Amino acid sequence: MTTPRLLFALPLLFGLAGMAGAQTAPTSPPVPAGASSVPTLEAVTVSGVQPGPGLWKATKGEHTLLILGSLAPLPQNMTWKSDEIDDALAHSNELILPPKVEIKPNVGFFGKLVLLPSLVGVRNAPDGATLKDTVPADVYARWLTVKARYIGDDRSVERYRPIFAVVELYKNAVKKSGLGKAGVITRTVAAIATKYNVKQTPVQYTLMVDDPRKAVKEFKRSTLDDLSCFTLSVDNIDAQLADMTRRGNAWATGDIAALRDDRTAKQRAACLDAVTDGGVAQRIGLTDIPKAVKNAWLAVVDTAMAHDTQAVAIVPIEDLLGDDGYLAALKARGYSVEAPDDGD
Repeated sequence: MTTPRLLFALPLLFGLAGMAGAQTAPTSPPVPAGASSVPTLEAVTVSGVQPGPGLWKATKGEHTLLILGSLAPLPQNMTWKSDEIDDALAHSNELILPPKVEIKPNVGFFGKLVLLPSLVGVRNAPDGATLKDTVPADVYARWLTVKARYIGDDRSVERYRPIFAVVELYKNAVKKSGLGKAGVITRTVAAIATKYNVKQTPVQYTLMVDDPRKAVKEFKRSTLDDLSCFTLSVDNIDAQLADMTRRGNAWATGDIAALRDDRTAKQRAACLDAVTDGGVAQRIGLTDIPKAVKNAWLAVVDTAMAHDTQAVAIVPIEDLLGDDGYLAALKARGYSVEAPDDGD
């Protein structure tokens, strides 16, 4: 599925569309001390109050990092007990917020104004092609079925590149399925940190793009190898909407095994490859972003562990797991890592 992380990664591609100064992949900002709109802390279930998500534990010497793997979207009526994360923050010196990425044009104010007209139609396929022209007939027939179910009679999406049509499909499907927006986990945890006056540390990676207008024009003329992403997304959407609720339950009950999803991982990889493997993406440095963001996060963790007895971090669950995940990177760095269910 094109998970929320992919929905955030794609604006990096037409971030290009975000180059006019917009921020991509925003994580929810920390709640300032004294703010009146602090979320409910006791609960953030599908049915009743669940035990709450488990925390990974990474240790090096006398220093401990407790990691909460975040998941989005969650069912809107989900309630999770925050007792464990509350206790962790009560005894921590620092909260490391989820990694955030920005794409910025390496131009001044007037350069951004010149860029704006070139962003019109950046999601559309080159040369006026439509989805019917660019995907196999059998795949297109399946697309029309799910489009009717989740998008309706919107003809503009037919002019999109396949990968952007997928984004539109999933945005609408998630909304119609009663799933909540991303960010509730981070907002809740940040509010708890504020309650205990715990320092909140952002993890920021900024990609500066030289001559963004040229990059946009080049992108509009280019093609993307996004058929695999489109096909997997169209074929998987119904099952994966159901999986979102199942995985939400697994997350809220600390069932780590049920959070692992090879099908989702395969689809995510296909879509991210489509985003990052193109010539424009490689030229402006988009291909390097996942590794650069992980390195930025590891650097913040190393700094925190140099002086904090205990810290807490929030990382999207799909970035934590796997051979190239953040947990594997911590182990390679000499940390001892214990999963929430290691004692089961």
